[in-house]
Amino acid sequence: MAGLDRSEIHLAQQLQQEGLSGPASILAIVMATRAYSRSENDLVEIVRQYPGLESVVDARRAIQDLRALDWLIQREVYGKKLIVQEPKLRRSIANRLKQPEVEKQLARLRVDLAAYVQVVGSMPENTVFHSYLRLLESAQNEICLPMLVTAPYEDTVEVLRNRAQAGVRVRILLAEPALAARMRSANVRSISAERIRLWQRSFRDYSHASVRLCRTAEDMELATCFSVDGRTVRFDIYDPYGQQSLEGVMLEVASPQGLTPNFVRIFVRLFDDAWSRSAGIGLLARAVQLLLRPWKLWFTIIVLTLALLPVQLPHWSEILIGVSCGIAAPLIIEDGPKVGKILRRRAG
Repeated sequence: MAGLDRSEIHLAQQLQQEGLSGPASILAIVMATRAYSRSENDLVEIVRQYPGLESVVDARRAIQDLRALDWLIQREVYGKKLIVQEPKLRRSIANRLKQPEVEKQLARLRVDLAAYVQVVGSMPENTVFHSYLRLLESAQNEICLPMLVTAPYEDTVEVLRNRAQAGVRVRILLAEPALAARMRSANVRSISAERIRLWQRSFRDYSHASVRLCRTAEDMELATCFSVDGRTVRFDIYDPYGQQSLEGVMLEVASPQGLTPNFVRIFVRLFDDAWSRSAGIGLLARAVQLLLRPWKLWFTIIVLTLALLPVQLPHWSEILIGVSCGIAAPLIIEDGPKVGKILRRRAG
């Protein structure tokens, strides 16, 4: 939920003590730190999310009060009249409070997300790879790294080992050879299998590092993108079905203090979903996953079996059959479309 932090609220309270109305004080701080530029009607609706400005009447009166002070001005842009902050609004607030340091304080409070989004460069550029290693080195909690058929380059492995040794959770998601072959070409299958073995061998003795295999093409659309600490995401922009990852352009989105941009949240959620669908390496890991994945189905079968037992309790069978149906119904609804999709894909 949008709002003001404690320092912003404190400044607004000080402005109110200097004679401004409560809504005008809040709006002054909002405009000094958010710098909205909208028509008056649009601005009213935008600022109603802030405490003290929920009423349309209060929000509009606050705009009028600040325009009377020349703290807000009207500017015509492409024939449309917009309400914007006066260029020296932060200084005006500092002067009103007789606290010169407030001007810099307000500048620091303003979050400009443009500073946290950057095009790092084309993937083949050296700077992209070296800054990638530096970003991995900065990890303190977790690294999420999906890759299609990327080799375990020495520099990358060394950094990941160091972070894993320091207690950072390293999750490496690789495409199964069959999937890699389907997304690239048949001759990639053997290369993929070889590189999976190398990745596994590289982290066999590191308890904080895990290597798993992905079987879903949609999940591998994240290949060559990665996240660090759930705070910074690098996203390789390319066509995963028609281009190699090195033909892409790397985009970085970082999180300001106290905020997590939607782009970062989306990547982390997609990776977590892909990880939950992935499988460990080896027959034992695969067998365990095959048994655990359809746990609802197993539970339904067990309950139905119990329902058939000759237990001398009233309504025993009816109750257990009802429970099993309650489990089976959402299972069919959730997994039915997935099964249909798999069958259509195989038929095609």
